[in-house]
Amino acid sequence: MPSPHGQTEKLSSKSSKKNNHPHQASLIQLGRLVNTHGVRGDLRLLPHAFPCRSLHPGLTVFLQDAQGQLQTHKVVGARPRAPFVILKLDGVDSIDQAETLRDMTVVVEETVLPPLADGEFYYYQVIGLTVRTTAGTDIGEITQVFFSGGHDIWVVRQGEKEHLIPVIDDIVRSIDIPGKLAIIEPMAGLLD
Repeated sequence: MPSPHGQTEKLSSKSSKKNNHPHQASLIQLGRLVNTHGVRGDLRLLPHAFPCRSLHPGLTVFLQDAQGQLQTHKVVGARPRAPFVILKLDGVDSIDQAETLRDMTVVVEETVLPPLADGEFYYYQVIGLTVRTTAGTDIGEITQVFFSGGHDIWVVRQGEKEHLIPVIDDIVRSIDIPGKLAIIEPMAGLLD
């Protein structure tokens, strides 16, 4: 079975003309701007998938505020500094300018995402999948994905109950994104 590990850091600069007002449904979140860094306008991005290699100079990103309003920027530079990416955006040259962007979400158009190899997926594609055991028991829905340092972890919730499922070959048996279903073989104690 191909590895089921997700890869959100894949983005491409091969996209054609960009729409200055992208359709909201086509936007994919990369992470959140959590703080400034230094005095020259750099920002600390807490990415959904570190190190977020997709952020490269020339990439068009959108900053989305809590009301859904968008600002368009080009990436000037991106340096991984675990667990953050230090991001430099065009037109943001001072700490005062950077301060106004704190807590915004960095998003990109889905069309800039390159095709994936068999067995690969983007994190956003598994959010909402039902997780079922090989014995046929539904244990909940994937509500979040994060990288633990060694592998991805799915946060699976059903009502008040929450399970952390390691995304490794010994546990995840299949992922059917169109069918909105992931099948797992839980190890002893995983669902206790």
